[in-house]
Amino acid sequence: MSLSIGILEAGAVAPEFRAHLASYTESFERFLSSTGEKPSLRPYLCYQGEFPATGDERDGWLITGAAASVYDGDDWIARLEAFVRAASETRPVVGICFGHQLVAQAFGGRVKKASGWGVGVHRHEVTGRAEWMQPALTGLSLLASHQDQVVTPPPGAEILGGSAFCPIGIMSIGENVMSMQNHPEMTRDFAAELYRIRRQPIGPATADAALASLDTPTDEAAAAAWILGFLDRGALVG
Repeated sequence: MSLSIGILEAGAVAPEFRAHLASYTESFERFLSSTGEKPSLRPYLCYQGEFPATGDERDGWLITGAAASVYDGDDWIARLEAFVRAASETRPVVGICFGHQLVAQAFGGRVKKASGWGVGVHRHEVTGRAEWMQPALTGLSLLASHQDQVVTPPPGAEILGGSAFCPIGIMSIGENVMSMQNHPEMTRDFAAELYRIRRQPIGPATADAALASLDTPTDEAAAAAWILGFLDRGALVG
């Protein structure tokens, strides 16, 4: 039986990028299926008020990226935080980018603007170990696109990786929550278009450096294995 994953969508793909991607669920379906496994993904448009009835509906949960900030104060963000806290009592939860920041805030951490844009290929040195972090790596290089980041981890969180720019880049909270700031699901084509279109807001020099970094090797396959390994434990609960 395939692993069932609820994709908690925190935003819609902007119209100018829909030639590359229709939804964040589509992006994660392509990314996770690249491992040869075929997990069953079910999207929930949380940013539009669509939420699962219970945390046990799926084997595990994944919170996507978003253009929003977790500290915006929108009702759906508070509702998503409450759902994540409840769901994590019985199911594994993974947060990516906005999702990473949301779980940090939901469990008592703090998020704010970084010193600049995190774009291009970013390497997070691995400083912690867990059984689901297979294959074992000394660092995880992935595409990035963020302006906010976690600056204070939640009480009891374990920092598993990071960089000078983003010290809290990969973390776990208890047994059932794992998150990472960078985007393992993002493709180079999408990233290149994103950095070009947003060159002025990002800053021309920063955007150009990000584009130049796209030739750097990345670790999407390892990240997919980590995420599926973490989420697969939910199937044992149900």
